[in-house]
Amino acid sequence: MNSIYTVLAVVTAGLLSGVGVASAEIPSEVKIGGIFDYDWAEGEEGARITEIAVNDFNEYLANIGADWTMSVSLEDAQSNNNIALNKIQDFNTAQVDILVGVAYSSHINLAASYIKNNDILVLSHGSQADILSIDDTVFRLVPSDKNQAPAIAKMIEDAGIESLIFVYRGDTWGDGLVEHVKELFNGTIAEEEIRYDQDTRVFSSSLSLLNDDIIPEQIEKYGADAVGVLYVGTDEFLPFMQSAQKFYTNVDDVRWFGSNTQSVKTYFFEDDSAKEFAKATQFTATRSIPAGDGNAIREHVDAQYMEMYNSTVSTYGYAAYDSIWLLGNAILQTQSTDTHTLTNAIPHVASHMLGAAGDLTLTEYGDLYVASFTVMQVSGDDWVQVDSTEE
Repeated sequence: MNSIYTVLAVVTAGLLSGVGVASAEIPSEVKIGGIFDYDWAEGEEGARITEIAVNDFNEYLANIGADWTMSVSLEDAQSNNNIALNKIQDFNTAQVDILVGVAYSSHINLAASYIKNNDILVLSHGSQADILSIDDTVFRLVPSDKNQAPAIAKMIEDAGIESLIFVYRGDTWGDGLVEHVKELFNGTIAEEEIRYDQDTRVFSSSLSLLNDDIIPEQIEKYGADAVGVLYVGTDEFLPFMQSAQKFYTNVDDVRWFGSNTQSVKTYFFEDDSAKEFAKATQFTATRSIPAGDGNAIREHVDAQYMEMYNSTVSTYGYAAYDSIWLLGNAILQTQSTDTHTLTNAIPHVASHMLGAAGDLTLTEYGDLYVASFTVMQVSGDDWVQVDSTEE
């Protein structure tokens, strides 16, 4: 047996204690649904790595002589909550009640009642809003943003920022993360802020308000070196920066900071406007990193993804890979695809499982327990590490 499959098998074999094993047979093809957002870089990455993980798991099943395989059907939610809900409903109608992906917290928040009422099991590789840390059938293979907020607040305070302005995506995730940072930041919060709709891609009104009113007012009170802006959003930050650099002169007069979704993005080097913006603002962001030193599973995923797509893997990618293996091992150990059985089993399986992200122990609410962050800053044509913290 290939050594990587030996590692993946050994860490979970025979360790499911205290969980009743169902008698239901596993179908010859276990069908799962994958809902991803292809217009978000980590969403497309998650879909690709999910396919890699399913192929790897099926090879493992063949190696151990199992008489079933796993298949995944991928759908694009287009970063739209209603489309995501429709995709979930479509899968349920097709009697597919095990889903992976569903990365946006706003997708899960909108679909929560439907998921509960229809006994759907979800393993999310990206949802982090703390408001969703609840007792449900959604398991999140990333830590809650309640863990990231202290790292963000410390990053900004360490930069000497006394007054903080917020620019953020108005959805379940953005609202939640901003509120946590507001609670923790030991400085002044600017009264005016920019909260934009999650579908917004034109930022002229927001930038005008920042440029003409909010930033000049805060600079007058505290001085440019003591004023910072925290941006919480996804890849729409690129058109935001492009517009800022072309038409607004005051926006880059202060420090700018970001969250995990901006860190190590290559558009800061590939796009001239983003590069200029990052240099002028000393752009700095937290980055979620897998806990512990590298392991054979992570190295395997890294090597495959680099060979296939010539790109490195984010923590969201590792979570997508681990979702498949956690699900597959839960099915193997319970000999069931019943979602109630799997929901009860998954925390026990995870607590004895090593994945690409490291220790997969979950919190009581089904979120990844271990949370590690580093602070990264754009420097020239690269990201450099500034500091790190673990929770």
